[in-house]
Amino acid sequence: MKNFYQILYGVAGLLFLLVILGGSLTKPVFNNYSVRTLESAGVKKASMDSIDSRIDDMLFNVKKVQLQIEKIKNIFSSDQIDESKYQRTKSEVFVKNIYNPLNELIIVFYRIGFFFISIILLLTAVIIQLIYRSKDLRSRVEKLETAIAAK
Repeated sequence: MKNFYQILYGVAGLLFLLVILGGSLTKPVFNNYSVRTLESAGVKKASMDSIDSRIDDMLFNVKKVQLQIEKIKNIFSSDQIDESKYQRTKSEVFVKNIYNPLNELIIVFYRIGFFFISIILLLTAVIIQLIYRSKDLRSRVEKLETAIAAK
């Protein structure tokens, strides 16, 4: 019984450390759980990347048209067009604005859940320790009473 509540104290302490360090050291653990949760809910990062690449393709086509318009405008001038403004860029609209915040929200929910689990394990360990100590004290008092009654 003594080993059991000591194990519960240890597990509660480890879970509490996992929650406290969840923003820095153990972020990959929570991120892994969060990604799995999102994928089981049907929100896949690959789908978000696919949508983002389609949006990037559309924006690139618009930029190509704008470049052609700029070339037509400057056909009679000697000004050079800065073509670096019209290069393909990766905007990641859906990933940055939907997927990542949703992922962070689920990470926060997991951390809160693990915090409550650690508190419950800690309180369970305290209750088991109190029960164990109470029984131990009772048995010692009974031994003392029998020793005194025998004299």
